[in-house]
Amino acid sequence: MSVNLMVVTDLDGTLLDHYSYDFKPAMSVVSSLKRSGIPLVFNSSKTHSEMRYLQDQMGLLDPMICENGSAIYLPKDRFRTAQSAWEDHGDFWRISLAKPREHWLRILAEYPDQGSILSFSTMGIQGVMNTTGLDWAGSERASQREYTEPLMPPANNEIKQDLTTYLIGKGALVQQGGRFMTVGDSVDKGRAMETLAYFWRQEYGLPLRTLALGDGLNDVAMLEKANRSVWIRSPVNPIPDLVKQKDWYITQECGPKAWAAATQMWLEQHSHLVNSNTVKEHYG
Repeated sequence: MSVNLMVVTDLDGTLLDHYSYDFKPAMSVVSSLKRSGIPLVFNSSKTHSEMRYLQDQMGLLDPMICENGSAIYLPKDRFRTAQSAWEDHGDFWRISLAKPREHWLRILAEYPDQGSILSFSTMGIQGVMNTTGLDWAGSERASQREYTEPLMPPANNEIKQDLTTYLIGKGALVQQGGRFMTVGDSVDKGRAMETLAYFWRQEYGLPLRTLALGDGLNDVAMLEKANRSVWIRSPVNPIPDLVKQKDWYITQECGPKAWAAATQMWLEQHSHLVNSNTVKEHYG
């Protein structure tokens, strides 16, 4: 029986370098995936605008999962008939899984200690530039959020815990990524990936085998749902104990170089499926 293959990846610190956001060391493997018709699904806290920019740079038009599992974007050329709940969004169908960003901004505005909150909405484009190292255009794309609000984690652990407890009490899910803690609805990358996989199998009628790669705690739910999981070593954060307890491959190197090596190894292990990948036959 034929099997579809899919690579689902975090971005910052994983496919993109933690410091420079460079993806060039991974580009040869990205090109291999494209030639084989294997979708490369971005599954990140990043916005739709940021992901489309990256896709354009890499020459991709694949499904995306944005803002920590808040929305799925399905390319119209691969999903030609929309279901009733899907929204028209240019080259994509959008499936919203979360409350809008404005809901969480109102809750953050009601927090008593406003001095402890440094979020994208309060710091503005210049502040996002200073915090992330992005240029003005990149900071604008990062600020075009529809479902979530990133915060700089308070340096004081007691203040951070108080803020987290407040947000959870208001129904928020607070997820810690490689750089920011993100406030949003009770969704995650894993459930969104499962939903995408469901629609993919429905569209193509074949089993799906997935590789997932990530480097932050907000990637754990995604890694737990994949057939094969890779933890990309971080240059700044230690490997969490819960990751050490998993049967996941942990890279020795960091960032896109580690991503490329791990993904290439997976492709070689599935070479008998790569050559007969249904998506390649359909679109190659």
